[in-house]
Amino acid sequence: MKIRKLRYLGIIMAAAISMAGCANTTDSESPIGNEITDDGYVEIIGTGSLVAGFAIEENDSKDSGKRATYPYVVRTKSTVWYLAADDIELMGEEAFFAGLEEVLGMVDQDFADARKALEDYISEEVQPVEIYTDFCNKAEASAYAGAYCHPVSHFIKLFGDWKQAECALLHEYVHYLTFVYTKVHPDSYFCSEGIAEYISMLVCENRMCKKSNYGAPEEYLEDLKNSDFWDAEENVIKLKNIYHYNGLCYANGAFIGQEYQNIKTSWDTRTDDMQQYMHADDCSYIEAGCIIEYLVETYGIDTFMDNLDKNLMTMSKTVYGKEFSEIYKDFTVWINETYESYAKGSSDTGN
Repeated sequence: MKIRKLRYLGIIMAAAISMAGCANTTDSESPIGNEITDDGYVEIIGTGSLVAGFAIEENDSKDSGKRATYPYVVRTKSTVWYLAADDIELMGEEAFFAGLEEVLGMVDQDFADARKALEDYISEEVQPVEIYTDFCNKAEASAYAGAYCHPVSHFIKLFGDWKQAECALLHEYVHYLTFVYTKVHPDSYFCSEGIAEYISMLVCENRMCKKSNYGAPEEYLEDLKNSDFWDAEENVIKLKNIYHYNGLCYANGAFIGQEYQNIKTSWDTRTDDMQQYMHADDCSYIEAGCIIEYLVETYGIDTFMDNLDKNLMTMSKTVYGKEFSEIYKDFTVWINETYESYAKGSSDTGN
């Protein structure tokens, strides 16, 4: 497998998901009946029924508009899900609830892992996060993001489909934790996105993202199955391996001349000057996650978390004794030394 093909996989995995068209609004008062399919799945699910062991409730909000838009609610230990009537009609009841069931089977474990990873920096007991489906992509943010955690109201909204949700949910939950519960809150794009990427992709197992194979298209998965980036036993990608590989590609300039999404969710084209004198806001999500890993490995997790509110473009020298562009150069050396096998063998790994 050639390096170019893997490199494009990185672009695809970091990209926003294309929007689906929106169906007409359903009648939120219409009953949802129960029908058991041959494989035992409850195809049509109503209030009081179970999805992955969790009851579907009728939304009893005092806000009539919210009740109409999100007629169904599901509660788990870590989450409160608001299910949009439009999304159920858009995807069809069977597909919608099958996707929900798969996510609910993993979400509490993944979210618990994130809380464990940050437990020394969380100031109080974490309350369940509200999650809203918006697969019709009505929110303005859906034009540039696959999901988001609102920085003020702190709910999570999901765009695209369930596969995109599996890729994005743990990242957004780390935002929720750091926006609300850590003793120091991120105050820059780099620290906010970097810690979300680091915890969700490089610290936690992230069962949801692994189950979706990081959102990779099937044609790329066929190539990966013949490479060191595939876990044949679990029949999924090796999530951290592919993540580090893409971080290595970015650090070595493999994306120069390519369009990519930076941590401000803007699409940009990587240039030689950007690579040579890296600005924190020009980093991709993958770079930010890998750089945080480098900072944690080099300076310690306490140093990074205690300075989570610092803008490293202006405060990097105060915190780490170096300008950010110097940090980036040191990171490039570190990731090449740490993942030397990728650097040497990636161009001819597999077929």
